[in-house]
Amino acid sequence: MSRVSVLLLLLLAVTACGGSGPAHSGSSPAPTSDAAVPTEAAVELAPHVEVDAGPVGLTAAEDGSVWVVSARADTVSRIPAGATEPDLTVDVPGVPLRTTAAYGAVWVTSFDGQELLRLDPASGDVTARLATGEGPEGIAAGFGSIWLVVQDAGRLLRIDPDSAQVVDQQKLDAGARLVAAGPDAIYVAHYANNAVLRVDPATGRTTSEEVCEGPQGMAVTGGRVWVTCTLSDELVALDASTLQRVASVTVEGSPDSVAVAADGRLAVVAEEGPRLVAVDPASATVVAETVLGDEIALNDRANLDLALAGGEAWVSSFTAARVYHLPLPR
Repeated sequence: MSRVSVLLLLLLAVTACGGSGPAHSGSSPAPTSDAAVPTEAAVELAPHVEVDAGPVGLTAAEDGSVWVVSARADTVSRIPAGATEPDLTVDVPGVPLRTTAAYGAVWVTSFDGQELLRLDPASGDVTARLATGEGPEGIAAGFGSIWLVVQDAGRLLRIDPDSAQVVDQQKLDAGARLVAAGPDAIYVAHYANNAVLRVDPATGRTTSEEVCEGPQGMAVTGGRVWVTCTLSDELVALDASTLQRVASVTVEGSPDSVAVAADGRLAVVAEEGPRLVAVDPASATVVAETVLGDEIALNDRANLDLALAGGEAWVSSFTAARVYHLPLPR
């Protein structure tokens, strides 16, 4: 079954469960005596902004605004710095998933629509469309280009940001998903193959190494590529040149996305909760974490994303239709 089909099934399941709240429920066993039965305390939600249904992708723009891709609602919305609600919403049909703000524009992938859209960050107007092939998802900016993983078609596209046209492409096995730019290379998380690929932007030479189960988000810092592994509950560090594993940190609850904070620590989002986890890259240890909500892990039916803006970490919650925001815990 394709990734978009699984996502659409989840959307239907969430709808059937009655709205945008967590798609689960539970009950306690019946008491066996007259003794009081303790009840689980409600989770205190972290600060958040309500958004359209099914938020996945996030990106922070230069002006401090955060853009949110809502896959279930087929929209992209902008939250200005300091705002408590979006001030602009753009229709993007076809299950939009991921976004990045770069080169004076906001770029959005439409998975089922099989296209990449370039938006004017001031007006939200669509200024270019690019047909991509089946399953465009991960997107990143680097080396003067936009890089796009087309998951089902098995392609890594290099796109000129001015013309919004493909200038180069690499053949990949189907099932690659996300992409990140480092100082010397482009990295692709190949979820289906449990691998990470390194692409030399000058020569196109690609190397690959199997690294963990369910590689997903990536962040590059200090000569290492840090990779969230959703199926093995770990954050793995790879040598940025050789892709050999050099460290591993246990992060329970399906770690999904990762970013490098201004203070050098790693911000990691685990789906269960979700939880915002701070990791010290020097010691490869978890140093703090905060529970943001009361949602369960998505088990790859959808994903959560992370953006850093205004001194805060912004975390999308697909099932709760909100974006949490708070400083990285200490």
